[in-house]
Amino acid sequence: MDAMQSCAPGTRKMTLQTALVGESKVEVSVSDCGPGIPNDKLKGVFETFYTTKKKGTGLGLSIVRTIVETSGGNVWAENRPGGGAVFRFTLPLIEAHAV
Repeated sequence: MDAMQSCAPGTRKMTLQTALVGESKVEVSVSDCGPGIPNDKLKGVFETFYTTKKKGTGLGLSIVRTIVETSGGNVWAENRPGGGAVFRFTLPLIEAHAV
């Protein structure tokens, strides 16, 4: 939501999508229509204490990375070709066991 503050009211859009990756993973993506992330900052956004917010702690995306990686997944950020950013993560699916 913070990334879209520069967008005109009524044009702000956040999209959440899920997709099956092969037979063993799910991918979740969260995209926005904001200004995107400077290319030289893309890898650093998940580092502890990295923030662009005036009152940010820089812990949010670091915590996300820890949770996702501890669960056996991966997380990354990229810029969308038409503008905005997309954050994606994958998680392994678990097998349902018969009771």
